[in-house]
Amino acid sequence: MKKQLIILLAVTAFTVSLDAESEFPIVKTSDAFKQLQGVIGKWKGKFTRGDGTVVNCESEFSLISNGSAIVERSVNDGTEMLTMYHDKNGQLTVTHYCAFGNAPSFTLSKKNKHTFSFAFDSTCGLKAGKDKFVNSWVINYDPKKPDNLQTYFKLIDTDKSVVGSSAKLTRVK
Repeated sequence: MKKQLIILLAVTAFTVSLDAESEFPIVKTSDAFKQLQGVIGKWKGKFTRGDGTVVNCESEFSLISNGSAIVERSVNDGTEMLTMYHDKNGQLTVTHYCAFGNAPSFTLSKKNKHTFSFAFDSTCGLKAGKDKFVNSWVINYDPKKPDNLQTYFKLIDTDKSVVGSSAKLTRVK
């Protein structure tokens, strides 16, 4: 009887601990993060590289991690990349897992009703003159025109030259 009671208590304790872990807190996000949620969905369009070459592109934005992050899976001319948007200490940040094999980070530097401007965060370890990486990021999204999205990027090369690229996308889903 004593053995059965111990087993019953152990099972109960294990079940209660699992239940407590499955109850996640309500995640509080910044106003910028909430505004960015308007882009959630699938998008297709054209990406214009710095040299003027235009290629097909598509992006899918999804809300993940109990509403605490937005993941963007993008494909430019067959090359897939991943970008994460999340709040860090109450401020919207971005980490872009780039086809250049690096992961530049950005913090929100300016926001208005239609535009999110992100400044490069050097704490990611990339260095101008040493690495080739995206060093600025702008998203234009007008909630009054919810089927249009534009993004602008500046890429700094190892010789410190800077080239801009852009994408114009239309919501497909």
